[in-house]
Amino acid sequence: MTDDLIERYLDRLLTQLRGSAHDVRRILSETEEHLRDAASELMAAGASDEEAQHQAIARFGDPRTVARRFSTGLAPIPPVAVAAELARAAVLLVAVGLVAIGLSGALAELLGRMFGASFVAGDLPGITYTPQRCADFLEYFPDAGSCAQAAALHHWGEVVEYRVAAGVLGLLVLGASTLWRRRRQKAQYVGVLPDGFSATVATSLYGVAAAILALQSLESFMVARGAGNGQWLSGAIVAFAMAVVYGTSLYRTVLARAPLGPSTSPSGLAERS
Repeated sequence: MTDDLIERYLDRLLTQLRGSAHDVRRILSETEEHLRDAASELMAAGASDEEAQHQAIARFGDPRTVARRFSTGLAPIPPVAVAAELARAAVLLVAVGLVAIGLSGALAELLGRMFGASFVAGDLPGITYTPQRCADFLEYFPDAGSCAQAAALHHWGEVVEYRVAAGVLGLLVLGASTLWRRRRQKAQYVGVLPDGFSATVATSLYGVAAAILALQSLESFMVARGAGNGQWLSGAIVAFAMAVVYGTSLYRTVLARAPLGPSTSPSGLAERS
């Protein structure tokens, strides 16, 4: 079956258009009608289906150029709509970030069970506690054997519990956001934010976070011989994984903006004919 290049072109044009949903639907409908008619005429003149679609698209123009041409006749998107879309994107990014923190808590729990509480939440060299504070730690963990170990167990629990609590909060926010999106009316505007906006922001933030946490983990390993390293390492691993996930999404968005094929350009068409 021949690949429908016109459909792919319309998908790319949709990512470039900015305006009310009504106007964007009208533009896409008129564009598709024009391209289908042009392709039909070319096929009647002897061109194959694929060649006809290539030529019709090449004559119509690059999606970005076409979108700019149409944008002159579209009403501008009001600031309120932009602010609302930014708020929705921010809520989603924060919710996913909280879930990522929760995942780092689960990983910190695993690292503590594998390498001991001190690896996750051990104190730096030179840290001491008052007898009263040591008694408090040993009251919670009477079998710890030492004040330092009891403190490590206590801090490990806090690291895991606080992060997991953040993850649960993130899931609740995600659930509420999903329900709200299902119940709200259809979007009045299309392309309010640039395509790949959230993925770009998230990739940058998680990448920076992964680098900072990795450096902190390295410093902890060198200064404290690994004590407390796990709390930073768990965060660095999750942040890096999130950067990869969002980075992959961003890469696919960039690929979607690539030309439909070498034969789309006039020179490519000349070579094919």
